[in-house]
Amino acid sequence: MRTALDARRSRAADRPGVLTVRRGSVFQRHTTACPRDGQGQPRPHRCHGPWSYSLLVGYGPDGKRRQVSRSGFPTKRAAQEALVDLLARQDAEIAEVHRLSVASYLGQWLENKRKIRPTTRRGYESHVRLYLRPQLGRILLADLRPHHLDAMYSDLLAGEGRGPATVQRIHATLRTALNAAVKRRLIPWNPAMHVELPAAEKPDTAVWTSQQLGHFLDEVAGHRLYALFHLVALAGLRRGEALGLRWVDIDIVATNLRVVQQLLDTGGELRFGPPKTRSGVRIVPLDAGSIEVLRQHRVRQNEEHVAWGDAWVDRGLVFTRENGEMIRPDYLSHLFVRLATEANLPPIRLHDLRHTSASLALAAGIPMKVVSQRLGHSSIAITADLYTHVVPAVAQDAADRIAAVVPRRAATVTRHEYCESTADDHATSPWRKPDEAKAQVRAGGPRGTRTHNPRIKSPLLCQLS
Repeated sequence: MRTALDARRSRAADRPGVLTVRRGSVFQRHTTACPRDGQGQPRPHRCHGPWSYSLLVGYGPDGKRRQVSRSGFPTKRAAQEALVDLLARQDAEIAEVHRLSVASYLGQWLENKRKIRPTTRRGYESHVRLYLRPQLGRILLADLRPHHLDAMYSDLLAGEGRGPATVQRIHATLRTALNAAVKRRLIPWNPAMHVELPAAEKPDTAVWTSQQLGHFLDEVAGHRLYALFHLVALAGLRRGEALGLRWVDIDIVATNLRVVQQLLDTGGELRFGPPKTRSGVRIVPLDAGSIEVLRQHRVRQNEEHVAWGDAWVDRGLVFTRENGEMIRPDYLSHLFVRLATEANLPPIRLHDLRHTSASLALAAGIPMKVVSQRLGHSSIAITADLYTHVVPAVAQDAADRIAAVVPRRAATVTRHEYCESTADDHATSPWRKPDEAKAQVRAGGPRGTRTHNPRIKSPLLCQLS
């Protein structure tokens, strides 16, 4: 049954000059100045409060309604016209989105992506150009589904022979792009969040031993860039940080250096940029030997400056080419590999020289927090994850040190002393005979043959230690 209010609304909608809006709602906001009836309720026909509209645009992740509203319209017709204009723009945007292909969207996303590092942009552009556009470009953005991504990754793994690590990097680029599409309300959800990726084995970090590192530094001591390799190995600098180091960043009196920039190769163009992370901006203390190495390097560089005369390019950099120009990062990496090969050392990358520095520091008992700060990691968790091969040795050393500071009335036999002192006993023990040992394990020894003597009871602990 229709109420009187429904009848009034119907007559108002039928009158000329009154718009009928199918989506959204238009309402009047009452103020204290609005006339009231005897029960204190506002009188709509005599009220002159502002008009507003409200439009449901969707639901948030928490399930709550998301609305767009605007108020301050003098009349109901003005509010209705504004709502109609909003709906028209919304319908046009929806129609445009339904015509937007993945290739077009990725191009727009890259163009509007501003707050990223040049090297990150190069990676994004490479993934879009080589993989995402050829595989997904023709699909409409609104129609993109997880099975499209599954098919692409299967083709990359089986057809093109790409590794799981490469697929994971490509997926990370696509996931970032589609997250931006969700934030712009171009798609309701991100299909890249519902794809199972192939597992990539984490490669072991290749490092040199302290003897191998010392041998390498001795072999390249006469090279003009010896000071650079010395700093990377002992101070743990990144390649770009070493190439971007300036003389003004080195404090001889305080015996430290400041890392404030790095040299980047952006598609063949060399430019300076900030360190990799915020924590990369740091002060690295130096030992007296490193200060002397830098002093000798400065003398060599001044001699080169004099030899080149006016042709010398003065950029204030610590490590340069013979004429003062910047050194390309790739050239430095290839030079290091060649020098390591000539020194008959296991092949590692230049970046692994930084890993070697961190591993030796941790093995020497330097706290991981200090090592993380020296390396410029954003968190200590990254340091621990990178150098898990060193952590067990550090933890064992910590356990031994803790036990050593605990006072005891009687001397405690250490694990290694126990193993050495009982080696002869174990050799003559029936536990050393495989057949008898297996039989006793299967059937159990006779009652009364077990002993409480740990020197006989636990010979296997020595082998495990």
